[in-house]
Amino acid sequence: MIDRQILAGRWQRLGATAVDAVLVPGLTVFLVMAFEVMEDPEDFTNAWWMWWVLALAVASYLVLNGYGLARAGQTLGKRLFGIAVVRADALKPASFWKLICVRAPFFPLLFVVIYPPLLVLPLLDLLPMFGKSRRCLHDRAAGTRVVRVTAMNRKD
Repeated sequence: MIDRQILAGRWQRLGATAVDAVLVPGLTVFLVMAFEVMEDPEDFTNAWWMWWVLALAVASYLVLNGYGLARAGQTLGKRLFGIAVVRADALKPASFWKLICVRAPFFPLLFVVIYPPLLVLPLLDLLPMFGKSRRCLHDRAAGTRVVRVTAMNRKD
């Protein structure tokens, strides 16, 4: 049984997600402008610009969050809110590949509002967070949970 005192609060998680949802796309937009990915109308005549934006978005995520995730299981938003991602079965860091390859792909779901019928996808991902275990679908998929940082430092 998980001690509910160590689980990150729902508002902490939502706050951290909001911070990351501003920082990562913000850096991506900056890089798209800096590299002039979509400068001319002709740029939209083929789909290459989408691949460039995707590559820059992944690079933005890794630049902003890669080191923190690898070292402490924290994105910038999670660090700001004092929470971290750990393995679901222990207060040990989750493996980096699960954080990047399993959990991280859920993040772009927040930006599918371009196609309104897909708006339900991020809601389906986040909704389980309001249950007893406070784990989103991406937590379950990666075998992780989000805890307060003070809980990680506690010796039980």
